Amino acid sequence: MPVTVTNEHGDFVSGLKRENFRLRVDGVEQPVKYFAAEEEPAQALLLVETGPAVYLLSHEHVLAARELLAGLGADDRVAIASYSETPQPILSFTADKRQSAAALAQLNFWLGMAKLNFYDCLGTAVDWSASDAGKQTIVVLTTGLDSSGAGHWEQLVEKLQQSNVMVLSVALGGELRDSGKHQKKNGNATAGDPGSEISFASSNTALENIAAETGGYAFFPRTDRDFETAYRRIATLLRHEYSLGFEPAVHDGHFHEIQVEVSDGKGARRAYRVNTRRGFLAPAS
Repeated sequence: MPVTVTNEHGDFVSGLKRENFRLRVDGVEQPVKYFAAEEEPAQALLLVETGPAVYLLSHEHVLAARELLAGLGADDRVAIASYSETPQPILSFTADKRQSAAALAQLNFWLGMAKLNFYDCLGTAVDWSASDAGKQTIVVLTTGLDSSGAGHWEQLVEKLQQSNVMVLSVALGGELRDSGKHQKKNGNATAGDPGSEISFASSNTALENIAAETGGYAFFPRTDRDFETAYRRIATLLRHEYSLGFEPAVHDGHFHEIQVEVSDGKGARRAYRVNTRRGFLAPAS
């Protein structure tokens, strides 16, 4: 499973060894049987929300996507897809930033359906990424709003728990996310579902939960400087991570929590932010 370790400034912490990590499953420490520090060119699927419900934010979408591409290295590869009601592949993986920028320029924020099926579209993107070898990352430029109704959130969570895809979300909408405007109750939603209310407040919860399930991050930029910080951190996270492997002690088909700590190798904990998956679904016997 992928693990990222960052300091108080959000910078990746390099140079850690196997003995710096302590891994627990349901509170019980497990031996780390596989360890690797991976630094390699980034490969990410960029999923951009383009529904007419957010056409007023289209400039912000395109600007965010272009700035994200500008922050990547020459060898980093990006694929592009859009979504509103359904996901649409736009560009296969390429290291050609001009080609990527041209594909972004062709995105149309005025056409399509008014319905935003964010959960289902992200689930489809997870399926696409799972078919690729190597590190699997999805970067989502999204409001996080979803109007698909009951059951779709639970289906997405189950898919995320069974995959090894890391999701990095850049929440769009700026100050609107704090305004409380455009809230609409979805009568078909399940109680406790982050999407039970179509609002920026519920979408914030959903994006944070998606990050926790996949060991990723959710960024909520408000200013140009916030966006620049998010791009820098995303570029680092795409290139650098640690991989830990362990052998599940149970095969019961149930969900089990994972906790990872970083120490100095002698048992003392370090004040780093450690991001990894919230847990995993054990295979059935």
